[in-house]
Amino acid sequence: MAGATRSQAAAGGLRKAMTRPPQRTRASILSERAGSPATALRPSNANTTRSIRSPSVQPSTGLKRKERESELQPAERTNIHVVVRCRGRNDREVKENSGVVVSTPGVKGTTLELSMGPNAMGNKEYHFDKVFSPAADQAIIYEDVVAPILNEMLSGFNCTIFAYGQTGTGKTYTMSGDMEDTLGLLSDAAGIIPRVLYSLFKKLEDMESSVKCSFIELYNEELRDLLSSEDGTKLKIYEDGAKKGNHGTMVQGMGETYIHSASAGIKLLQEGSYKRQVAATKCNDLSSRSHTVFTITVFVKRKTEKGEEYISSGKLNLVDLAGSENIQRSGAENKRATEAGLINKSLLTLGRVINALVDGGPHIPYRESKLTRLLQDSLGGRTKTCIIATVSPARSNLEETISTLDYAFRAKNIRNKPQINSTISKKTMLREFTTEIEKLKCELIATRQRNGVYLSSGAYEEMTIESESRRILIEEQRAKIETMEANLKNKVQELFTLTSNFNDIKKDNESTKLLLDQTEDLLEKTDIVLKNTKESLEEESMLRKAHQETEQSLYSIGTSLISTLGKSVADADGLHSKLRRRSDLHALNKKTWQSSTSEVLNVSRMVDERIAAFQSQQSKLLEDLSARMESFVTQELGRVDAGHSFISQAEVLFESAEIETKEQTTECRNEMNEVLEEIKILREDVQEKISEGLRGLSAAAERISGEVINELGRFHRQLHSSYISLGEEFKSIIDILVSSLRLQKEDIHRLRHQLHEANSRATGINEATMLKLQATLDEERAATETERTALLSEIKILLDRSAQTQSERLDAKVNSIRSDMEASHDILKEADTKFGEKMDEWELQEDKIITGVLSSESTIRRKIDDDWNHFDSQNNKIQETARAVHRETEGIVNTQMEGIATQMQALDTFVMRARSQNEIHHEARIGTLENLTCTIRESYQGIHQNLDVFGIQAKTFRDNVLDENEAILEPIENLTENIRKPLEELQSNFQSRSLTEYTKTGETPEKMQYDYPSTLPRTEPHGTLIARMRGIEEEDENSMDNNASPTIHSNRLFLSPVKSPTKAMVYQDGGNEGGRYKRRRETAL
Repeated sequence: MAGATRSQAAAGGLRKAMTRPPQRTRASILSERAGSPATALRPSNANTTRSIRSPSVQPSTGLKRKERESELQPAERTNIHVVVRCRGRNDREVKENSGVVVSTPGVKGTTLELSMGPNAMGNKEYHFDKVFSPAADQAIIYEDVVAPILNEMLSGFNCTIFAYGQTGTGKTYTMSGDMEDTLGLLSDAAGIIPRVLYSLFKKLEDMESSVKCSFIELYNEELRDLLSSEDGTKLKIYEDGAKKGNHGTMVQGMGETYIHSASAGIKLLQEGSYKRQVAATKCNDLSSRSHTVFTITVFVKRKTEKGEEYISSGKLNLVDLAGSENIQRSGAENKRATEAGLINKSLLTLGRVINALVDGGPHIPYRESKLTRLLQDSLGGRTKTCIIATVSPARSNLEETISTLDYAFRAKNIRNKPQINSTISKKTMLREFTTEIEKLKCELIATRQRNGVYLSSGAYEEMTIESESRRILIEEQRAKIETMEANLKNKVQELFTLTSNFNDIKKDNESTKLLLDQTEDLLEKTDIVLKNTKESLEEESMLRKAHQETEQSLYSIGTSLISTLGKSVADADGLHSKLRRRSDLHALNKKTWQSSTSEVLNVSRMVDERIAAFQSQQSKLLEDLSARMESFVTQELGRVDAGHSFISQAEVLFESAEIETKEQTTECRNEMNEVLEEIKILREDVQEKISEGLRGLSAAAERISGEVINELGRFHRQLHSSYISLGEEFKSIIDILVSSLRLQKEDIHRLRHQLHEANSRATGINEATMLKLQATLDEERAATETERTALLSEIKILLDRSAQTQSERLDAKVNSIRSDMEASHDILKEADTKFGEKMDEWELQEDKIITGVLSSESTIRRKIDDDWNHFDSQNNKIQETARAVHRETEGIVNTQMEGIATQMQALDTFVMRARSQNEIHHEARIGTLENLTCTIRESYQGIHQNLDVFGIQAKTFRDNVLDENEAILEPIENLTENIRKPLEELQSNFQSRSLTEYTKTGETPEKMQYDYPSTLPRTEPHGTLIARMRGIEEEDENSMDNNASPTIHSNRLFLSPVKSPTKAMVYQDGGNEGGRYKRRRETAL
């Protein structure tokens, strides 16, 4: 196959055809190393192509080209890349309803599953480098398979892609496809070869390169050049002597055509494909009957790192194999059968070569077929190879599909050893061309010096034919010259147009130069502005440094002030903590006093409620007992009288007893009415006397409370005068602190003594009041006893008990008043104790705040006012307590009056009820006598039963009376306990509860003197600093340049900023910064 590594002596398209001696024939030798790049190293801007043929025999005196082999690393063996593409079912297979036996996991993958049918043990699964389903289009095949191989070819490798498979599976569609290009665009059905051409020229746009193509066909084991105009020319395959051992082959007489665009390459492909052998079979309407090889050779000019130029070459063989076919199924006959046999033979040889390469046999049968000879370097050689196996998914082609997949699977294990092609330097190539030119000149001179030439008839005919050919060529050249003259006229017209454009550009250039001069002037002015700006920048830097030093000084002073401020804040926090502790202590004492006061009020309220409950309970018990006794006595007296009358008179005196009973009943009613009248008179007398006693009690209580309030008011005035005098004395505390404190202590003792005397007087008054109240009560009790003695002689036991109950109730009321007075006395005593404790605590507090008094007179006055308000509130509370005692006494008296009124009303009700009962009893006695008359007549035994019932009821009544007495005694005992126990607990709580005193914590900060700076550093005026800096600069300049004119220094010292007239044009993007910088400079100056 094409692919020699040495370039022949032909100079490509640069050389003209020359006459050879008659014994020589013209042929073309394809160099395996990609031929001569003589005409390739120039970019072309025309789509013309040139066919090159090289002589079949090299000149005997020719010199071999000297090659520069690149330093290659040891090549690594790589496996052949195998890709499987499955087409969709065609119309014939759809009509035959042939099932699908090939399945893939997706559009592209690496596995292919083949369904072997229901009789098989299972399906077969193949693994390849890539597997494409029928959904994969031409673009996917190219991008995933061919694009990487094209890049490797441009890197200097020889690469081969060939399609293999059954006839009608899409090999030619994959390799060539739709070869039409419209306005430089390919259709979606374009195959690998058109896409390679377009991609190749796109990659070579920015490179100096050349591309040549060849297109040969293997038909019936005969090679044919599809690009040659002579159809009868046969090509031969020879071993390349320089490549023995490396599977090198060359094709004699094969023509190569240089192309300069992808369209030219596609045109060659179309011309060659038109000449290719195709025929219709039952399996394929356009079945390829031959194998084709489309070879693309690329030469690229490159440079080394040192800048040395060299030429690298690469070659891509695109092989479209004819499909294997079954003669019986395809219906091939005669000539087609012969074609099918030879195709199958070549493919069979290819399979044997693949098996031998995989098995590593000692002999590879390349020579058994020209196809394997062409693919010799691609199978196990130095070429990178990719096999695209095309299969049909139909069940009708299952046998061929299995054969194709087995071949492809075996080919995966073939290992090639790719190697980069050798490169040629530019100097070596020119030297070889010079040597060959000299050789040809010598041959031409030797030929011209001969006098005559003997020509045979064959040679003469050949010369005549060649002369005729030259004549035709001259005519063609003459036509071309005419065309070129017409083109020349067009070019002259274009030259005039270009000249006009050139003049316009020249005018533009002159205006641009003028603008450039203006810009240079502007730049000079800008340099002046920049110089002034630099001076301003130096001044700003100096001022910033001075401000920085001042800031450092201010920072150190600020740090010292912050430290002093931290100490002051800590001391203030300590003072605030002390004030907070005192405030908390005062709130705690206040809360303790409020809770104590609330507790006293609650206990007093509870005692009052318990007494009221006890009074109502006892009243209810007495009323129930009186009612029961009255009904029992009335009922039982009647029964006893009836029984005694019945027993004494018996049956003999029955009539007389009835009359006497009626008379006695009448007399009894009259006597009862008289008794009730006497009870009414007695009630009025008792009500009047009790009212007088209660009014006296209320007056005595009012008098006692008034005296207590007067005493407390007098004490309040004395205390107020003492506080006034104390406040006046505090004015002199600042000068004589010790004497003032002593006087204050004496005043405190005097106040305590006065308070004690006031409490003693209040206590004496209370005791005198209690004695007077006791005497009043004794007198009232004696009068009541006298009246009760008189009443006892007039009424029965019932009224005696009523009077006793009233006496007990009165004693209870008096005892309640006495207990209230004692409670008031205890409250005064406790207030005295608390006042003394408060005074002691205040005295201790006064001792603790001696230092505070020295530092703040206003604080002492505020403290005195607070204490005065506190004592004033205490005095108000005591007065309120006394008033509360008075109000409670009046309430008790009113309650008693209401109770007496209620009792009198109850007594009136009782008298009315007794009178009505008397009437009812009288009528009941009359009825009873009538009933008894009948009853005594019926049964004498009923009397004995009544007496027994009477005895039982008498016992029951006696028991009930005893129970009632116990029930009355038990609340009295519990009342004493319930009242005494809370009062004792209240007394103990007041004695045990004390106010919290303030204790020193040692955390109060002492007075101290803080040291801190009082002055701050300031930066010198900017003018002074700038003048100083300029003075230093002048000294430096004078020391460096003594010959400089002082006027120049003076001008530079007072040079003002020069404003550019076109500043807006120069600083269009930085106008704001220039304005800010100008303002900073003016501020600094």
